[in-house]
Amino acid sequence: MKKVYKPLLLLAAAVAFLWHCDVNLRPTTMGLQYRIFVFADSLLWREVGNDVESYFNDFVYTPKAERSFVVTWKPLRELNDYSSRMNIFFLGTTQPGSEVNDYLLKIVPAEFIRQVNANQAFYFFKDNLLANGQLSVFMMARDTETFKQQFKRLRKKILEGFREKYYARLEESMFEKAEQFDLEKLIADRFGYRIRVQHDYFLATTEPANDYIWLRRIDPDRSVSIWRVDNLPDAPDRMDLIRERDRMAALYYSGDTVFTEDARVDSVRFAGRPALKLTGSWINDSLLVGGPFRTWFFRKQPKGEWYALDVSVMAPNKKKTPFLDQLEVIARSFSFKDDPYNK
Repeated sequence: MKKVYKPLLLLAAAVAFLWHCDVNLRPTTMGLQYRIFVFADSLLWREVGNDVESYFNDFVYTPKAERSFVVTWKPLRELNDYSSRMNIFFLGTTQPGSEVNDYLLKIVPAEFIRQVNANQAFYFFKDNLLANGQLSVFMMARDTETFKQQFKRLRKKILEGFREKYYARLEESMFEKAEQFDLEKLIADRFGYRIRVQHDYFLATTEPANDYIWLRRIDPDRSVSIWRVDNLPDAPDRMDLIRERDRMAALYYSGDTVFTEDARVDSVRFAGRPALKLTGSWINDSLLVGGPFRTWFFRKQPKGEWYALDVSVMAPNKKKTPFLDQLEVIARSFSFKDDPYNK
């Protein structure tokens, strides 16, 4: 006889109530922004866990390899213990008879189950499911083999959607208590672009001749630099971007250089326009230090001058990806004061 955990039945009823309740009775989330707890039946997890972990646990080189997210499987009976954590994933199928599947069939909207059985849906996001600020992802398929196929087909969209929600929540937490509006206005008035400035950052250096600013925060050392690039070709390659970042670092960062072997370039969207994103590690042989960086290269006008926005971290003996993510949030707030792309 299948064992039924009474607390789970109560929690299922509570989830069903909170799902449709307009009154906010939820606690506030706790824990680390980058931890993901996955609830799935052990047999399903045995089949799909490696694929889910490897995709969401992708490596970031800082230069030491770190996980962008840390994925941990938990049995459903422990859901109550983790109900206030920041990120919760539910994985299952519509086949009844297992603990997680039966639980999901009780709480997930019937229309979604119908679409899953018709192979018309696989996942959805749910905000604030059991706690305020919580991000939840539900992934369901008709059976295990269909789950594997659907995850392989849709995993990029799922990760991108989760990252967008992750960064939005992180931005809210970063700026809810303090923001330097006066400094933001000064930057916009003098340099013609806007960027949100979190508390404890200060303007370390400016160079109006090339629209350069360096925002810095100590302990650990974090930097945001923005400048106009005057010497990039129309179609820069990877080494063009590396040389430009090295040129800037020689002027303002005591001679940091890009560790060329690990550097990669991706075509992305940034500030509402096409951009090239250079990511990798920087090193400084004279100071015996190094760390990760991300640099976006983009044009103000479609065929106009190039700009660059660079973020970097130096945090010896600390996990660096959380600080990189915070810098990414700041970078994403960039916009031109008079933006031709918004006209």
